[in-house]
Amino acid sequence: MNYPWQGQVAKAFTLAEALIASALLAASITAITLPFTASAHNQQDEARRTVAVSLAQELMEEILSKPFRDPDGPSAPGPESGETSRSLLDNLDDYHGFFEPAGQLIGLDGQRVTTPASTGLSRSVTATYVYLSGQSTAKPPSYLRIIVTVYYRGQVVVCLSRLAYDLT
Repeated sequence: MNYPWQGQVAKAFTLAEALIASALLAASITAITLPFTASAHNQQDEARRTVAVSLAQELMEEILSKPFRDPDGPSAPGPESGETSRSLLDNLDDYHGFFEPAGQLIGLDGQRVTTPASTGLSRSVTATYVYLSGQSTAKPPSYLRIIVTVYYRGQVVVCLSRLAYDLT
């Protein structure tokens, strides 16, 4: 029996050529998908940053809604005895040392923040009295620097700072 391809050299890919083609295809797919994965990662970072800014602003507004001076008289920054929860903090400096760990952020509505972009975020507050140059240190300070910091896995995402003034 005679076949038409007999006596002719068959043209086909060798194993080496097939491997080279596979490697080129894999490299091409990686190069093509890289911008898409980077874009998805950037979108996730931006969503996290947006939520972090919102959480920092929300807490700063809560703090600034409190009176400058403690209704119970002068005290050091930080909560006084008996102020064991956030709802009991009654003046600006009571928030000094406040910290909410990741997964336990509470919004102004009293509910836990559960948006996917808030995963891994924590926040803290420092409040320190400030004397301006020329201001007598014999009198109580009239300024308080409040800093609200939001972290993602221990790294600072946003830091808001305000200088509050005692109008009394």
